[in-house]
Amino acid sequence: MVESRIVKAQRNVIMALMQNILNLVLNLVSRIIFIRILDASYLGINGLFSDVLGVLSLADLGLGTAMMYSLYKPIADNDEKKINALVHFFKKIYLIIALVVLVLGLSLIPFLKYIVKLEKEVSNLEGYYVLALLNVVISYLFVYRTTLLAADQKSYIINKYTMIFKIIAFFGQIGVLLGTQNYFLYLLTALVVSFIGNVFQNAVAIRMYPYLKEKAVNLDNWEKVRIGRGVKATFIYKVSGTIQGNTDNILISIFVGTVYVGYFSNYSMVITAIVSFITLVFTSIKSSIGNMIASNNTSQEEKLFLFDVLEMINFWIIGFCSICLFCLLQDFIGSFIGKEYLLDITVVVVAILNFYTSNIRQTIWTFRETTGLFHETRYITTITAIINLFLSLILGYNWGMAGIIAATVIARMIYAWWKEPMILFHKFFHKSPRKYYLSYIKRMCLCMCVCAVTYKICNVISTKNIYVKLVSDMGVCCIVPNIIFYWCYFKTKEFQYIRERLIKPVIGKVYSRRTGSGK
Repeated sequence: MVESRIVKAQRNVIMALMQNILNLVLNLVSRIIFIRILDASYLGINGLFSDVLGVLSLADLGLGTAMMYSLYKPIADNDEKKINALVHFFKKIYLIIALVVLVLGLSLIPFLKYIVKLEKEVSNLEGYYVLALLNVVISYLFVYRTTLLAADQKSYIINKYTMIFKIIAFFGQIGVLLGTQNYFLYLLTALVVSFIGNVFQNAVAIRMYPYLKEKAVNLDNWEKVRIGRGVKATFIYKVSGTIQGNTDNILISIFVGTVYVGYFSNYSMVITAIVSFITLVFTSIKSSIGNMIASNNTSQEEKLFLFDVLEMINFWIIGFCSICLFCLLQDFIGSFIGKEYLLDITVVVVAILNFYTSNIRQTIWTFRETTGLFHETRYITTITAIINLFLSLILGYNWGMAGIIAATVIARMIYAWWKEPMILFHKFFHKSPRKYYLSYIKRMCLCMCVCAVTYKICNVISTKNIYVKLVSDMGVCCIVPNIIFYWCYFKTKEFQYIRERLIKPVIGKVYSRRTGSGK
């Protein structure tokens, strides 16, 4: 029996949730041990290298997105020859990309001294950088086959093995830190485990799709041109998105100091864990939406309603997470990392605004990538990125870290937040985006009001024990926002659909398992 899209999406989301909870726990424990053994300079270097290599990763030209979009139709048609041809075509490109990233990465070594700003010199900086670079290059050697699993609505398989190797890397790296206190061996351990994990997942993909071992036919020239057009459009997105998302730490290192990159990375660790979960949720359902659109069996009204449903789910998740971050993040960092690593509240507020204004567009991004509107929207992030870079230099020079992060928020609100929905609604839904804009503004105001109420209630609860305070505030954050959101939306058609298609089936499965086990 063929699994429904909803069943596959549920499985992918559950596994994504498990993976991100595991990532947060392991990253938190690893970071606590890391800063107890090595000083904050290494934490700053770690965060800075991540962003430098993130800039280099733009060399993949957004190929992963274009590859998934190209695979939706042949997967829906069960066209194994076409799938094999596409996978082998992308393999050649990824091998070239791996080489390009390696060469570009090595060419940046002489410039590291201008980017890294530390009070005391750290030896073997180039060696640390090369190990981090090789870890990025390795991923390009195997990703072309694992992307097929994601396009085939089987992201849960990738996530399962990713979790296993994450645990192996965690214990390996912690063992190295405790035994040797050597940062080089710490990075080397991560590199070795990453290589083994990629080889293993590649083998899993071959086992599940044995036709990948067969000789592939060449793609038609028109197909290559079509893919190339999509790649060019996603490349523009990749470059612009990298400028927006990966240059903040570089500018913080230059204007404020590399050690503050380490301080901010503690906050980024929590925010990134949440973003990763949200991204994996939407990535998990992206293939289901792509297959639905590719099958041509759904009306425009049904597609628009599905968009509205996902918008509600997205707002509920992003709004809830933003409120939790505002009420809990400072106490969380102070409790587990140390009060000496706390940043000014202004930095925290703009970081949360950056999180909200970026991730509230997850539904827009999902539909853009599954409908193939790469070409039409290719310059949106370019214009936003230029505005962002210009504002970051001005605000960063005058207001430091808070100014750099605020520049990203301001640039996004000036252009991207309204332009991208306009194109999606006009080109795909053939409707005015006015309803979307009004809904966006109303929901943002609602989120701020609910945040104020939740924060006020948290402040009413007084205790000298910071851990008791953190737990009590977590309880308030879990209850208050969800009750208010429920009261606002429980009568809507979108919520009724979510309850009937998602909530009730999950509750039914849990109940049937309990009653079955009790017999």
